[in-house]
Amino acid sequence: MLLKKSLFIISSAVMLAATTSAAIAGPTNHQVIAPTCLISAAKFSFKTLSNQQGVSLIEVNDAGIQQLAEAKHHTKPACGGFMDVSRAWESKQALRKQTPATFLAGHLSASKKSLTADKPTYQIKHEKQVTALIETITPANMWENLTTLTSFKDRYADSNNGVKAADWIKAKIESIAKETGHNDVTVYTVSTGSRYKQPSVVAKFGNSDKPGIVIGGHIDTLSSTWEDKPGADDDGSGSVTLMETARTILASGMQFEKPIYFIWYSAEEMGLVGSDHVVAYFQDKNIPVEAALQLDMTGYAYKNEPTMWLINDFVSKDLTKFMETLINTYVKQPVKYSKCGYACSDHASWNQAGIPAAFPFESEMGHDDPYIHTANDKMDVLSLSHMTDYAKLATSYAVEMAVPVSK
Repeated sequence: MLLKKSLFIISSAVMLAATTSAAIAGPTNHQVIAPTCLISAAKFSFKTLSNQQGVSLIEVNDAGIQQLAEAKHHTKPACGGFMDVSRAWESKQALRKQTPATFLAGHLSASKKSLTADKPTYQIKHEKQVTALIETITPANMWENLTTLTSFKDRYADSNNGVKAADWIKAKIESIAKETGHNDVTVYTVSTGSRYKQPSVVAKFGNSDKPGIVIGGHIDTLSSTWEDKPGADDDGSGSVTLMETARTILASGMQFEKPIYFIWYSAEEMGLVGSDHVVAYFQDKNIPVEAALQLDMTGYAYKNEPTMWLINDFVSKDLTKFMETLINTYVKQPVKYSKCGYACSDHASWNQAGIPAAFPFESEMGHDDPYIHTANDKMDVLSLSHMTDYAKLATSYAVEMAVPVSK
């Protein structure tokens, strides 16, 4: 771990200045929006297309995407992440509708609008149902599922392993739906475009066409070209927390007024590509969504401290405040807030589309799992009780938001 950090520091010391444009080498170019602080923390060639409000629209090759993915989790203090906006860029350019400056301005204004738009009032209304349901969460299921997920050499979005991991999750959820007697669960995949093999997995519970409730986490890891990437915490922990949330709700026999979408995204590490394609799919199919919750790293408890953390930037303030209310009511653990920065996980794709989004996190930023993106991102440093608390939060969010139907 020390060697890895030293090498990163050395490479950062000789990086190109963030405001410099360099020649692009490599077969595939990506259009990316990233904060200047993140660009300056990574060594890669890029072409600047536009700069505004502390973020840049740049063009990079595949190697640049990998450098940004590494820099995202090494930048101190936390700077945020990046969005690969190639899909939207190619669409706009094909229609010759926008210059780089107007494209970036439109992206930033859409994100800002979604944070300030009027939101519904969130209230606790189903305490009896939620209290009974969270008692049925089975932590051992999460540990067993995480053991399987970490058995892959990696779950990289452009690898056969990544495809196999997505297939395993899909089959597992289909099996849970069958075992719990549901014929109102539809499990399908959403392609991650032409650049990545691994699809995202979507499980819709319920037949209603009302605006749905989304709970998501990402399947993928970085590539295991140089070392294994078990991804126990990032984001195996969130993926299995989501799986147990789905199992708990399906096993309950409860029905809801609104559909619940459980989503395992591909290619989060590559710039939120999987969630971008999922959101585009929902928009193309006119599938309405009321709110989105992201579970990205739920397993590392800093110094075994049980505090639950909520990210409070680039999220819906009202929905995030409701997360605190849910924790106080049902999980009964201390709550604190931290900042994550721009586009730091898949909730940003929903936020960009104007959907209220929230992002609970395992720790304060800077005290999160130090082993992510390495071969040491293993289960032995994780807290099953911490993961269980986030499963309780996700379950209470789903029930309160989707509204149980009285029998």
